Amino acid sequence: MVAKLSPRWTYDAAIQEKIIDVPELVLFGFDEIKSALPLSYHKHDGYEFVLVERGKASWELDGKVYETKAGDVFHTCPGELHRGGFNVIEPSRFWWFIVTPPQREDWLRLPWHESESFTSALQMLPRVRHLGLQAVQGFRNLGDAINSSSPLRSTSIRQAILGLLLALVQPNERMVSLADDLTDQFDLLLRRIEDESEWRPDVEELAGIVRVSPSHFFRTFQSYTGLPPMSYIERMRIKKACSLLAESTATITEIANRLGYASSQHFATVFKRIIGMTPVQWRMSQ
Repeated sequence: MVAKLSPRWTYDAAIQEKIIDVPELVLFGFDEIKSALPLSYHKHDGYEFVLVERGKASWELDGKVYETKAGDVFHTCPGELHRGGFNVIEPSRFWWFIVTPPQREDWLRLPWHESESFTSALQMLPRVRHLGLQAVQGFRNLGDAINSSSPLRSTSIRQAILGLLLALVQPNERMVSLADDLTDQFDLLLRRIEDESEWRPDVEELAGIVRVSPSHFFRTFQSYTGLPPMSYIERMRIKKACSLLAESTATITEIANRLGYASSQHFATVFKRIIGMTPVQWRMSQ
């Protein structure tokens, strides 16, 4: 069962026993990271799909950054160079799988005309598609099928993959990320947090903006983003710092002042705690 996972779990057809009857599955995995991790440019031979379950992650492809939050799926096509936004993956919990392109006959045991339909649908797929957290169960089903010893293991794996692909290319309009009427207000608030990196509100102020009690706000915010409000705000501020370090010639002190830190030393301490290296080291690595 995949229900109780370690912080990282992966099936890799290149190094593990191949699933003979499902050669289309290249990679499947689950990851839960507590602090930002480096993720530089790389590419795959197949289609990659990444579902964010908790937190928020950004991805960079062709010079454009794509933001994803809980319930969003980001995908890349075969051969596309991509990386984490500014070379890092933010603290988050996510699932992913990679499948070969539907170019061969009998792909996932489908008739040729259906494989062609998938080819067309995948080519038209938006870079980020919102499926909602219900999609997590589809990934769990795939993980359970991979770990199964049933004689119908291969059939279960194909069924799980096709279920996920169908959800992506013809999504259910009723799917939502959270059954909460505060979703729109939270999205506006998250946008403001990103846009106003120097803003330092407390939980009471944030709760007042969306007109709920501080305790309800704290629980809902953490459920929606995967992080407590203050941790989320700090990480968004450091993400902005990464952007400024990479795209400007501003000094460390100037960046610290712009982001509202009391000193460049305090800024450097927080930056290293989250990113794993000092601002100077990070800038030199770009």
